[in-house]
Amino acid sequence: MVTAVLAIGAAALAGCNPWQEQRLVQLPPVPAAWRHFEVALQLTLVDGRDGREQRLPAARPGARVALPVGRYPATAIIAQPLIVGRAPGAHSAGPAADPAAARLLRPAGAVVPVGDAQSEAIEVTWERGMLASLVRDLWRGGTNPWLLNLERLDREITARAAGDPWSLDRGAILAALEADSMSLAALRPLAMRNIGLELPAGRWVWWNPFAPPLSSDGSTPLAAVAPDGYHLLLGDDGQALALQVDGDGSVLTTPAAPGFAP
Repeated sequence: MVTAVLAIGAAALAGCNPWQEQRLVQLPPVPAAWRHFEVALQLTLVDGRDGREQRLPAARPGARVALPVGRYPATAIIAQPLIVGRAPGAHSAGPAADPAAARLLRPAGAVVPVGDAQSEAIEVTWERGMLASLVRDLWRGGTNPWLLNLERLDREITARAAGDPWSLDRGAILAALEADSMSLAALRPLAMRNIGLELPAGRWVWWNPFAPPLSSDGSTPLAAVAPDGYHLLLGDDGQALALQVDGDGSVLTTPAAPGFAP
């Protein structure tokens, strides 16, 4: 574990104010499915007073950094993974040289003070990536998320997600929160479809860190399950495929453009 405070901390703290305090933030390691790639984490802080977003330089997965985290109403931290190439070694991932050209995948996150016991470091986790992204999108839509019971929302997502928050219908949750009509009924799983995939030979991973990788021999269709909508698959050789899953289980697979982010 990297325990030294990276240079990112000094840069972030340059503009701090009395509302903020310096906190150590522990970033998550690369998910097992993505360890064949070089990964950086693009950090964004969402100000708890007005929703302003501050983007910081990319940092290494697993690093411990110092960030200006606001006191209550507090800060959401979003760690957006950028896959920028093949990993030359199992633990050699580093900052992205060109984030604009990187592949954007499902984020990790933290929402302070949700789950924060004032321990030595704030834990950014893959499990709280959805919650942090919901807080960000509520601000963007004009809803103050700190008027909501985020602690309970966090507990209910964890209880119903079966280990994968992205298996829930995020759109339904966001719409209910924006309409101030949140109920447990909105915390429903996405409808999963049985699909067949014809992929080039090799190992393929989803943009969801909780989804298991696929292995194709290039000739035998693969059986998989996926919810309706758009998805991103990445091959170990650098190929990227965009998937569109329809309600009848049919799948349209096309090369993913550089800026494609489902």
